[in-house]
Amino acid sequence: MLIEASDLIKLYKNKIWHNNIIILDASWYLPNQKRNPFKEYKNNHIPHALYFDIDKVCNIESNLPHTVPTESQFIKNMEELGIGNKNHIIIYSYDGIGTSPRAWWLFKLFGHQNVSILNGGLKAWLKISVPESKNILKVTSNIYKAKLNNNLLALHKDITNSFNSINYQIVDARSTGRFKGIDEEPRPGLRKGHIPNSINIPFNIFIDKNGYFITKKEIINILENNKFNFNITTISTCGSGITACVLAFALSLIGKNNWQVYDGSWSEWGLSEKNLIEL
Repeated sequence: MLIEASDLIKLYKNKIWHNNIIILDASWYLPNQKRNPFKEYKNNHIPHALYFDIDKVCNIESNLPHTVPTESQFIKNMEELGIGNKNHIIIYSYDGIGTSPRAWWLFKLFGHQNVSILNGGLKAWLKISVPESKNILKVTSNIYKAKLNNNLLALHKDITNSFNSINYQIVDARSTGRFKGIDEEPRPGLRKGHIPNSINIPFNIFIDKNGYFITKKEIINILENNKFNFNITTISTCGSGITACVLAFALSLIGKNNWQVYDGSWSEWGLSEKNLIEL
């Protein structure tokens, strides 16, 4: 699931690149970061990479940010990118691991089998002095099929039914300050706090200072130190379903596959006074 830049450059040099591999830049930033990921992509990206717009590959009718698209919408998005079901998808972000796990999860959610994340992102690619590009690849549309796997997805009703259940644990990947209601939420109109009975394991604890995923042993140690229960289903949540996917990816790396991502996350749960919260 993780691919190193050194292995990716071997594929590039062996000209396997155009046969089956599609590279996607899935960089995304919070509104208060005031960065334009598509502009950054245009200025600098891995050769032949396409831009995967998280705010476009979503349910365009939802009032929540970048929620899961319908099957037909995802198919349309993938066909516009020229992606086929047999392509090996390799995803990266500008700043290390970044938001690439969100795109990884969407592909897994809709049944795509061969999906990888570039460990360290674009910075890892540039670090080994390999080509970069400002050229935007012309795309030829493709035929794509998708089937939503509900086992990887948690909705509002699932949270309501699970936060008091012994069969589920809810893990919040936001910062500790946001989890405890100390820090302000980056989106207006949201209450402070967290879903009742959830535990807090901030997503960035799984990523080192250079933007690489930590080792499997380190992931397991972190989970054990945070009283993580390996035997029940995990529901991963965050601010809007982006960094929750970092936790989901980390769990997949260590072979734990009974997890779901709460798509609406705090953007949905923290919006309504009807939803119970804790501080």
